[in-house]
Amino acid sequence: MGTIIELPDGRRGTVVYNGLDGVGIKFGEINLTKNDKELISKGVGGLWKLGVREPMPPDFDLFAEALLREPYEGAGIECVGEEFEIIKEME
Repeated sequence: MGTIIELPDGRRGTVVYNGLDGVGIKFGEINLTKNDKELISKGVGGLWKLGVREPMPPDFDLFAEALLREPYEGAGIECVGEEFEIIKEME
């Protein structure tokens, strides 16, 4: 989480998760805080407590907007391919 990438078309994004369906990015360069990373892990990484996922705060807006992978049926969000350049490694 937190790595900044650039796509061949010039758009930049921030990695917000890495899952079985691909690497999820949110467009723009975002400096994720420790709290952001904890919230992302709870919402995307499947942190389960007593069989119930913890609710996300109403103002949470770090959901992936695209996947770094080839398109597939049922993706639900844009799949931007697998070509990208790393601009800034996560800290």
